[in-house]
Amino acid sequence: MAFSEETKQKIFDNANGHCQDCGKVLSYDNHEEGQWGAWEAHHIIPESEGGPDTVSNGKALCLVCHKRTSSYGSHG
Repeated sequence: MAFSEETKQKIFDNANGHCQDCGKVLSYDNHEEGQWGAWEAHHIIPESEGGPDTVSNGKALCLVCHKRTSSYGSHG
């Protein structure tokens, strides 16, 4: 499973449009490498470990910070 669009919007809003690790300004619509402000919603508790697709288990990360997480690229 993945975050719904509604959940991603809430995660983004909770982060005030900034990466929650490095503080970089993000753009809600940008998700692809090379786009200004590109970001992804990150599962704090990974899906592979039973982490739910909820706002409280998500944080907004720029692509650089997301790739630095230990669970990046793993899927349940």
